[in-house]
Amino acid sequence: MFELMLMRHAKSDWHSHTADIERSLNARGEQDAVRMGAYLNDAGLVPDCMVVSSARRTQQTAELLLQNLPRPENNVIIDRQLYLADVGTICEIIELYASEAQRLLILAHNPGMDYLVSHLASSPPPLSDSGKLMTTCAVACFRLASPAALNKPGQAELLSLLRPKEI
Repeated sequence: MFELMLMRHAKSDWHSHTADIERSLNARGEQDAVRMGAYLNDAGLVPDCMVVSSARRTQQTAELLLQNLPRPENNVIIDRQLYLADVGTICEIIELYASEAQRLLILAHNPGMDYLVSHLASSPPPLSDSGKLMTTCAVACFRLASPAALNKPGQAELLSLLRPKEI
């Protein structure tokens, strides 16, 4: 069995006048990322490997998660292809790094995370109270028979969908 954790970056600062890829987290995003790291650690959901988008907000989210999580053995890998990636690209990246980890965490962006969670889940994933799937700093945890199951819709068991407001 292979476990996959899909995480959307924490809440970013839309008031900064920087390029999208350079946007940083806002105060709520920083707090949510620290809390999510503590929750994942307490729940025993510690990834063996983290692959993170090259955007500043995703890298900051990873750094804040790691304040409460042990650093993965294979460290944290920055992959620029994850920046605003579509489902196909995210699946290729997962397949690339899946052999290095029994539990892999992908930290990226919407809409890719939304689409991939919906694509993988064997039953419709629950929405938030506001009707959203992958809210900022949400983590969807899946179990798959193998990384090859990524290519077929509905082949993964959604173990949990964790959102900051719900933990």
